[in-house]
Amino acid sequence: MQRSSALGFLTVGMGAGAVVLVLAGLVKGSFAALDNFTTAQWIAGIYLGAGGGAFAFILWVMARATPTRVANTMTVNPIAATLLAALLIGEPITANLLVGLLAVFAGIWIATSEAKPA
Repeated sequence: MQRSSALGFLTVGMGAGAVVLVLAGLVKGSFAALDNFTTAQWIAGIYLGAGGGAFAFILWVMARATPTRVANTMTVNPIAATLLAALLIGEPITANLLVGLLAVFAGIWIATSEAKPA
């Protein structure tokens, strides 16, 4: 099986995630809140999302890791965000959330475990 480049792998993964989030936002009507954003809020959001965090991190990690490691790192971000939301702003921790967290951890474990010879 041919290895994919970290950049290509990451691009497909991030693109697929963005498409799913946009579709979910359209279904739920979440984009209506964007009408009230000021210019300063747009600039801050773009800076924090693209410049301050994701872009620099992606460049750094692609130079040092395999595509599998890059993908695993990306799956840890929503876990951390969920746990911080529960701690900082009191987001409820539901059974569905716990099942999802266990599934993500299981996926990370499976992806990073080395196959044992038969």
